[in-house]
Amino acid sequence: MSPVSSPRRHHGVVRHGFLIVVVLIVAAAAAIFWELKYRADADEPSEQVVAATGPIVREGAGTDELLQHARQAMADQRLLAPAGNNAFELYLAVLKREPGNRVAQDALREIFPFAARAAEQTIDEGSDAEAQRQIALLAKADPQNYTLTLLQSKLQTHRDAIAQEAQHAEQQAKREASVSASKTVAPTAAAPAPVLPAAPAAPATQPSTGLTPAEKNLAQLRVESTTVEAAPRQVARPRMAPNDATGSAAPVLTRRVEPAYPAEARRTRRQGWVDVIFTVQPDGSVAGASVADADPRYVFDRAALAAVGRWQFTPGTQDGKPVASQVRQRIEFRL
Repeated sequence: MSPVSSPRRHHGVVRHGFLIVVVLIVAAAAAIFWELKYRADADEPSEQVVAATGPIVREGAGTDELLQHARQAMADQRLLAPAGNNAFELYLAVLKREPGNRVAQDALREIFPFAARAAEQTIDEGSDAEAQRQIALLAKADPQNYTLTLLQSKLQTHRDAIAQEAQHAEQQAKREASVSASKTVAPTAAAPAPVLPAAPAAPATQPSTGLTPAEKNLAQLRVESTTVEAAPRQVARPRMAPNDATGSAAPVLTRRVEPAYPAEARRTRRQGWVDVIFTVQPDGSVAGASVADADPRYVFDRAALAAVGRWQFTPGTQDGKPVASQVRQRIEFRL
């Protein structure tokens, strides 16, 4: 080996070694960069949001991440609320990306009854707008489920009750204002009465009555005093009360259709009852039937509503005229 070739070979080995070191450094830097980026993305779940109108998912987020957040929402009992961060919307987001995802389908089917109870509780709390949002969310998962009809009916009944209370309050305020105005006017109308000293000028009546002029003036004042009629007092009566002194009469059932016993409940020997609220129209028909309470829930509801809707009544009356009346009736299912 010549003395010249040895330094060249050594120089080439050094250069190749330097290139290998540079490549290793770049590779390590790239690995560290991607690791830090992945951790940053994992620490920012707020970017993964499912809005009420549809899923808006962080770019690059996978189905597994959505499922993980949905399971966490279930563990936290966030089934339908808050909007945009609950199990139902997260599972729906998975199905929008993968319509055949069995995990999301099974999860929605499993939690549907519990979510329906949560929506019913929202109705009982008086949050109409939130309850409507939750019912619409349930409809996206199972639009044919009869529970949705019951929930919507209960929500409408709650809204009607609020509107009726507001109407009664307005009528009561008007009556109180009318009575107050009448009381204010009454003293003014009676004020001229004391100016009646001319009454003794009728001497023909004095011998027959035997009253002095002062007594006659006093008697005339009493006759001409103004009486203010008090506002009618609302008396609470049972919804199925018989005829009362005010001329009101409760509706009377004339045709009762017995409910059909659900086949599944008969097979499992289940028994229970359903409280139904409905309105008897002036023509005796039933309208607006809804379930007020039941035990067990959602088992006999449909049969009870179907039967009550076919009942006929002699309508309730007020002052002899047919009026709409609200009735609450318990229907029992026994084997």
